[in-house]
Amino acid sequence: MRLSPGALAAIAGFSIALGAPIARAQEADPEDEGPKPDESEPTKAGRGIEQGDFDNYAKAEEKKKKKVVPEYGVGLRLRGVFEPSFMMNLFVEDQTSGGMFHPGFGLELNRRKGEFELVLGFEYENLSPDDGFWREKGDDGTSPGQTPDFIEFDGLSWFTTDLTFMFHSPINDKVAFRYGAGFGLGIVFGDALQNDTNCTGTDFENDCTLDMSAGAQKNDPADIPPVFPVVNLLVGAQFRPSRAVSINIETGLRTIFFFGVSGTYYFNTVK
Repeated sequence: MRLSPGALAAIAGFSIALGAPIARAQEADPEDEGPKPDESEPTKAGRGIEQGDFDNYAKAEEKKKKKVVPEYGVGLRLRGVFEPSFMMNLFVEDQTSGGMFHPGFGLELNRRKGEFELVLGFEYENLSPDDGFWREKGDDGTSPGQTPDFIEFDGLSWFTTDLTFMFHSPINDKVAFRYGAGFGLGIVFGDALQNDTNCTGTDFENDCTLDMSAGAQKNDPADIPPVFPVVNLLVGAQFRPSRAVSINIETGLRTIFFFGVSGTYYFNTVK
């Protein structure tokens, strides 16, 4: 049966009239509701968020205790620098100076954060091999103009500063594997003095004498750059007797090969 428009209007009016009291009855009486939480007091989730880990209180407290802050220290290093003779022979035909080994020493300024260290180093080393005969590649050693130079090393050394980025992989609480890389500059001191020779054979120690003629090269300084780049690559181990003290044994390359030890004392250690 189709309702007339008048009936539909009556039903609509009845629904509206009945619905209003029902809706008002469904509105909660404030006195009937349970006590509201104190809005000034953070909720459980809110307290967790403030502590940095949402609602995981245990984890947030642990993070709070283990907050990593930078630590600063100063250290000393003692190293031996060396260059094997076969490495030197890569750049010349041959030479009688042999390899090179000298001690070096320096100062370190350290910044440590967790297992990462930033190390600013200052170091001095003597770089002089023994005096000897050096023959350039392609020279036969006896023909005029192709004899070796006798080179005297007059205090050849350098003072370097370098910045190294160090990483550590702990083995246990007291020992860690240590590795890193860095870069810097070295100021070169001293000279390599070149002298012409006359040679009758290739046994330079016995067959060569200094050329004392008027036009011969005598004590002529070699063309050595006054500033040289430092490329730093190293690996080693770190021993930690205490949080404030670290001792390092390491080897690697600082443009020249090295091995050595260093120690650092940290002033503001966090326990």
